[in-house]
Formats: sequence, structure tokens, C-alpha cells
Amino acid sequence: MKKYIILFAILIFSTILLSGCAKKNDEKLDELAKIKRQGYITVGVKNDSIPFGYYVNGNLTGLDVEIARKIASNIFNDNSYQRVNFVPVNAQNRISMLNSGKIDIIVATMSVNDKRKMVVNFSTPYFTTSQKIMVRIGSKITNLNYFNDRGKLAVVMGTTGEKIAHVVAPNANVIGAKNYTQSAQMLANYKVDAILGDDCILKGIKAYNFKIINRAYSKEYYAVAVKKSDNSKELLNLINSTIVQLLDKKEINLIKSHYGI
Repeated sequence: MKKYIILFAILIFSTILLSGCAKKNDEKLDELAKIKRQGYITVGVKNDSIPFGYYVNGNLTGLDVEIARKIASNIFNDNSYQRVNFVPVNAQNRISMLNSGKIDIIVATMSVNDKRKMVVNFSTPYFTTSQKIMVRIGSKITNLNYFNDRGKLAVVMGTTGEKIAHVVAPNANVIGAKNYTQSAQMLANYKVDAILGDDCILKGIKAYNFKIINRAYSKEYYAVAVKKSDNSKELLNLINSTIVQLLDKKEINLIKSHYGI
């Protein structure tokens, strides 16, 4: 009996040891190798931001979704959509989800800035946008300075709009929203007087009687984000190659045209 107990203990110890070695070997693999080994890529995208990531008849679609599929196609040399696992993210959680390993890359209307560069690595930009304000039709608001001494301004938390609002209108009463859908509802219900956000996303808010003030407060570039690690170099190189290919062949223009951008 004692002999069997010893053998069983050795078996358990060996299993734990091998498991630990496998984990260490997995950690040494670069991100691209991990993705190829698991057979699919997990991509963080928005699902409420027309025309970049949103649902149509239960299917996820949009410019960011198309770019993610192009990246997957180049990784696996396979045009099958089954190779991509989409996970909904928002401006508040996308970076933490990336760095915690819940997603492999972010393709979610993410603007490049110095603060974000400290925690993620960015690809070659694939889209240019700017911050503008949206108001109800009939509003006399024409610029952000209006909010320095009156009114309420909605900004999606975790976006570059937060910083711009405080820089351009430091005394503004800024109301944080979880996403653009919530900010639009706040504007429609007279809880705020304007929304500050990416003009290309504001244009996708068509269910309300709003207008965009044609004055830009920034010039920003959307890019794909990967973990800030040497293990992400090969993955980032492939992503950059995919984006450059889309830009050089002007395929990105066809995709943008398809989504009315």
C-alpha cells in the first residue's frame, strides 16, 4: 500500500512539474506564435459604434471588424471568419483586457497618444479623425468655449475627448458617459447640451435630431494596439504589413466607402 502511495505522489509531482514547464515555455512564445498555435485570434472591438463596430441582424460588422478579419486572414492564410473571436470592449476596459490576456489585439476606434504608448504598442494608423461637438438642432452653441461658464458637456469616459474638454474648456461641467449611445440619450433627454467626440462616430448617431458643429479640436489617428512587449514584435510587424497593404492597394477606401465614411 505504501508503495502505491509513493508512486501516486511521484505521479502528481511529475504532472505539476510538467505543467509548470509547459507554462514557462508558453510564456516564452511570442504573441504571434501563441495565436497560430491556438488556431484563432481574439480581437477586442466595439459593438455600439457605427460605422466601426456594430450589429446588423445579429451579425457584427463595421470598418474595425473588417480590418480585424484582414489581419486574421494574413495570420492564418485563411479567409474563414471562424478564425476570429470578437470580444466587446469599451474605452474604459480595452487596455486592461489586452494586458490581462483576455484579448490578443485591440481594433476599437483607438486613437494613438503618448499616454497610451506607455502601456501598449500601436500599429501604423489606418484612419484619421478629429474631435468635434454635436448639439441638438436649433441649439445656438457654436464652440467648446461656451461650456466654460454654462451648460453641460457629455464625454465618453476613457476617450481623448476627456483631455481635450479640460484643455479647451477647463471650467466646463463635463458629464461622463459609458459610451456614445448613452451620451446620445443624454443629449436627446436634455441632460446635457452637447457631446464632444470623434466626428466619424458622431456621424453614425442618426436616430436623433442632432447636428455636428464643423470645428475640429484635434487631429487623431486610429491604430491597432498590441501588448507592450518584445513578444509582440512579430505580431505587430504582421499587423503593420496588413495595414500598409490595405492602404497601398486603396482597399481601405473601398471598405470606408462601403460603410459610408
